[in-house]
Formats: sequence, C-alpha cells, structure tokens
Amino acid sequence: MIAAFYLLLAIPHPLAAQKITILYSNATFTGTALFVAKDAELCKQKGIDLELVLGGGSAPTVSAIVGGYVQFIHVSASSIVNAALQGGPIVIVAKVMGPPPYKLVGGKSIKNVADLKGKRIAVNRFGGAPDFLLRQSLAKNGLEVPKEVTILQTGDPTARLGSLFSGAMDAAMLLVPEEKVAVEKGYPVIIDFAALGLPYVNIVFGANKRFLEQSPGLARSFLGCYWDGVRKAKEEPEIAKRALAHWTRASDASLLDYTYKTWRADYAPQSLKVESRELELILASAPKPASQKEAPQLLDMRYLP
Repeated sequence: MIAAFYLLLAIPHPLAAQKITILYSNATFTGTALFVAKDAELCKQKGIDLELVLGGGSAPTVSAIVGGYVQFIHVSASSIVNAALQGGPIVIVAKVMGPPPYKLVGGKSIKNVADLKGKRIAVNRFGGAPDFLLRQSLAKNGLEVPKEVTILQTGDPTARLGSLFSGAMDAAMLLVPEEKVAVEKGYPVIIDFAALGLPYVNIVFGANKRFLEQSPGLARSFLGCYWDGVRKAKEEPEIAKRALAHWTRASDASLLDYTYKTWRADYAPQSLKVESRELELILASAPKPASQKEAPQLLDMRYLP
C-alpha cells in the first residue's frame, strides 16, 4: 500500500492552469477574437484558465485594473491613456481594433453636423471611445458641449438605437450592426468615423504594470492565445459567429453574418502592435498630469507573440 502511494507521487501530473481574468467594457463585435479564444478553449492549450467578465463601460473597467483586481482589460485606448496620465499603474500591451467602427446617425430631420446644434446625442458611457470621438468631432465643427449640444448616456447599443427611433434622442453613436438597422430604416449617417482615416487606435488590451513585472511569461502566453483567436476567427466564420451570438446575445442570423463579415473585412487586426502615432489624437486632448515630472509610459509591446 505504501509502495503504491509513493509510486503515485512519482507519476508526473500536469500543472494546474493559471487563471487570467479579462474585464471587457462592452459586449459588442469588438470582442470577436476574444470570444473565439474563450469558446474554442485556445488559452487552455497554453496553460491558462481564461475568465471573461463584462465591465459595464470604460470607467469601471479601468478602475478594476488600476486596483489590481484583474490582469487585463479590453477597453478603449483613450480610457487607459487618461488613467495612466493621472498616475494609474496601467499600460497598453496590444491592439484589438484600430479604426473606430462608429457612425453618428441622426434623426430623419438631421442632415449635417450643423443641424445638431441644440440637440441631444446618445452615447453608451462617458469616457469611452464613442464619447471621446464625438466630442472631438463636435469641437472641430464649432459646437460646444454642453452649451450647444447635449451628450447623454443611454447604455448598450440596443438602448441607443431605441432612443433614436423613439425620438428621445436626436442622434446616436452606433456600432455594427445597429448602424445597419438604422440606415435601412432611413436614418442618415452624419459622420462615419472609420472613413475619416484618423491616426487612432480604438480598442486595446491594458495590463496592470505590477502583474507584468511579476508574470511576464503568463502575459506573453495570454497574448499568444488571443492572437490564435484572431486567426481562428478569420479562418472559421461559423465558429466566430457562434461566439458572437453567445457573448453579444445576438440571434438574427443575417445581422450576425453582416457583423462577422464587417469585422473580418474592415476591423480584424493585422498586427497586435500599437504605434505611438496612433495615440497622438488622444494625447492632444487628454488632461495633462498635474503632479508627474515626466510623461508615463503608455505602451509596452514586449509581450506580443
């Protein structure tokens, strides 16, 4: 009996998977590759137990990583930059989506940006990429917020679409596939942000600096399995569409097909590397750090596969 016990100890056992928790700000098509990596169990192959948690907007998502409660966040680059400039121990480690996939869609009486004076515009949450880009564009067109235009938080994409259709909002920042639904009903696109060619990175992975210092190998392994998710999502449409349906709770087959094809053609990353020039627009309007002698490090690309 004792001999059998020692024999059992001598048998090699696989190491327990290391848990990584990813907080993602919104359940939209921007998470396509992440959702595929999770549902296809690609991270398990690299010894990672991957947990995805919905953060409910940029602000709470960034707060969680600044506090060290999660290892990575999947969120707008502008949110991370602003937190880092205020001293948060956070850095951008990979690109998720470059071009901003947002369209400002107006009510049927809105023909151009000038018509938005005195109107109300819906965004998901203050501080995220849609809010940032909208404010930038309004200012560029000479409209002052909140004096001349009111921006209001209305929550998820379905809520924004509903507020536009009901007339509660005069315009809304819409994402794929809601913008397609609105346009098909005759609502005009006032600004197509992807078509502007902005030097901009939209969605990124951010990581807590202490975690990166303590577990560089784990960070590399996660970003490796994420890149596997990107490739699998590009190569296997049905797997990608099932993952999108699961995590975004979308059920319309035609809209799922449109969403996937749009992601693959226009927004799937060709590289995970973020270039410094892609932060220039964000930095130009970011609040300047009041107490830091030098600008913090915003990018750390050492962990890319």
